[in-house]
Amino acid sequence: MPTPYNMAFACLSCCKSFKREFNLAKECPAKLTCPDCGGAAHNFGRDFKAPKRSDKRQWDKIRFLFDHGFRFQKIRVGSGHHDVVPYPETMDEAREFVVKYKKYAAHVD
Repeated sequence: MPTPYNMAFACLSCCKSFKREFNLAKECPAKLTCPDCGGAAHNFGRDFKAPKRSDKRQWDKIRFLFDHGFRFQKIRVGSGHHDVVPYPETMDEAREFVVKYKKYAAHVD
């Protein structure tokens, strides 16, 4: 039986983050309902670390990355599977990041 994973979800409206356990062989929803505001809470994967709800700059950066197709999935470059690109810490770094790694972004409608 496959191991269940804790997936991080974040509501970009109210800046709420929470985890839910899923068996990835059976299901992995892209979004759930936010338990605080009832809005959409998006799946940011297993490795997402949410900032404090009061950290507006960091949540703005997360929204920016999300709007450009980045869901905090691991981005691997090079031939080794350990060559993981760190996500940007500032908005200026995020602007450069979306240009440099756009081929790794999810399709955005």
